[in-house]
Amino acid sequence: MKLIFTTFKKTLFWSYERGSWQYDIMCVVILAFIILAPNRVFEDRDSTTPIILRSEEIGSVDPHNFAQMETRLEQIRGKSVIISRVEKTTDSLGDVYVIYQK
Repeated sequence: MKLIFTTFKKTLFWSYERGSWQYDIMCVVILAFIILAPNRVFEDRDSTTPIILRSEEIGSVDPHNFAQMETRLEQIRGKSVIISRVEKTTDSLGDVYVIYQK
């Protein structure tokens, strides 16, 4: 039991000498985790990607009515969207809406 505890302690505190086989195994395990782990493990759940749409794509939806905007975006994108804010800007093609998700 003491051997298991000692091994766990050395692994947890990275106590093996560089170049030893134990050190090499720990490095291989870390690299395998980085390479083989699914992408969702590394996603930042708090970050949001803005959705940029022209006014023609949205249609006759009031940009201040988030419920209507969410419904329209769900129809366009095919997945659930929760809006935190909408910014209206204008470019050479007309009105553009930048929609931020929660």
